[in-house]
Amino acid sequence: MSKIQLIADTGCDLPDELIEKYNIHLIPVNVHFGERIYQDRMELSAEQFYQLMKTAPAPPTTSQINPDQYLQAFKQYTDQDVDILVIGLSLKLTGSLQSAQIAKDMLGNDRIHIFDSKSASLGEGLYVLRAAEYIAEGLSVEEILAELREYQQKAHGLIVLASLKHVLRTGRLSRPEAALGSMLNIKPILGLIDGEVLATEKVRSFKRALSVIIQRFEELEIDFSNSTLAVAHANSHRMAEDFAAEVEARLKPKRLIVNTAGAAIGAHVGQGGLGLFY
Repeated sequence: MSKIQLIADTGCDLPDELIEKYNIHLIPVNVHFGERIYQDRMELSAEQFYQLMKTAPAPPTTSQINPDQYLQAFKQYTDQDVDILVIGLSLKLTGSLQSAQIAKDMLGNDRIHIFDSKSASLGEGLYVLRAAEYIAEGLSVEEILAELREYQQKAHGLIVLASLKHVLRTGRLSRPEAALGSMLNIKPILGLIDGEVLATEKVRSFKRALSVIIQRFEELEIDFSNSTLAVAHANSHRMAEDFAAEVEARLKPKRLIVNTAGAAIGAHVGQGGLGLFY
């Protein structure tokens, strides 16, 4: 049985302990503050990013992972008897996986396998975690890809942001007019649908939006007692703790991961957002 090396980008937002436990090779998204470029998680922690975001004269931007970043990562394993499984942010949100494909083509290596999560943040992270656990169980790369494709049919992610300013500025919200409301304190609930961020409904108040998100997960009629759910937050620790407690009480997942969205995601959502992912 061949070994499998799992590669993901830092947009997956998995906690460090899981990255280390499963030996996941992370490739950093590039984060720009003016002319200064940082490598997400490698040179800029989530905490440092949100602090810098408060004081920077201009909002941050990101640039996709370039082919050379993937090429250098692949070269670390191509002289070994391993399959390489790459899982990345949705191709409809960033072209990073196109860079992975270019690097694969440059090497002409058919043991490099690329999977589009069609998600972001811990939505992507749950694919990475599933793949890591399947590798630990001894599944082949073909079996893992089949399992991920099956999971993709039921994966779900809903998000509410404190402000739409950043997601509108960076163009990551498809059909933005659907998210805008004329009434005070209208909060759109955003869904990751087939790789795009779309407004699914609008409610009054952030608190109400969080309750509706859990309600929509209840309506999926999935037994979460054997599943992992994930809560990602944009520097909203206390709110995330309270929301996670409500998720555990109402959905009763087997495991709940809570983590801060790093710079790769935070640059597009700003401070104060929360997301729930399955």
